[in-house]
Amino acid sequence: MNRAEKNIILGVAISVVVGVALAIILRKKKPKTDKTKNYIVGDSQSPFIDRNSTRASLINSKGGKSSLWEGGKGLSWLKSAVEEYPVSPDVNSIIINIGTNGGFNVRDDIRGLVESIKSKFPNAELYAVKGSWGWGGNKNISESKVNDYYSKFKELGVDLIEPAIGKVNDPHGNLPVYKTIGANIDKSLA
Repeated sequence: MNRAEKNIILGVAISVVVGVALAIILRKKKPKTDKTKNYIVGDSQSPFIDRNSTRASLINSKGGKSSLWEGGKGLSWLKSAVEEYPVSPDVNSIIINIGTNGGFNVRDDIRGLVESIKSKFPNAELYAVKGSWGWGGNKNISESKVNDYYSKFKELGVDLIEPAIGKVNDPHGNLPVYKTIGANIDKSLA
């Protein structure tokens, strides 16, 4: 092996060592999340999810933009609220509960919402709870339409919590399905 070959091998070895050292340093500098900061955001079904989860909660029990949930609101409202929220790198996870009030419209800016959430909560794991249908303006919505809507979230790296709130007469009560959803959220956050 000539001198040039030895220098190339030495250069590669030094580059690898420096790269590994930088990776270790950068990993140590990544802010830690607060494992208790698991927030449910979205619409009027959010408080029922909150009531049935021990690990996730609303930011505030009173709905509004600063709480990132409000009854009767759709995806564009939630996206706007998230955009006004301060960057919070210590949040561990965000559970998204949205879609029902917009009729599960696949033309909603789901990508924009997810990107906004990722920018405001850069270290959070993202989850979505499938909404409810079979009542009010969603009386004729099919489960396949609901699944198509939430597949857009999944494509963007958002984990889906099963089951959906589902086809119900009215989601505004403490339905048994919320207990299952809450337990599945808690398992995901354990």
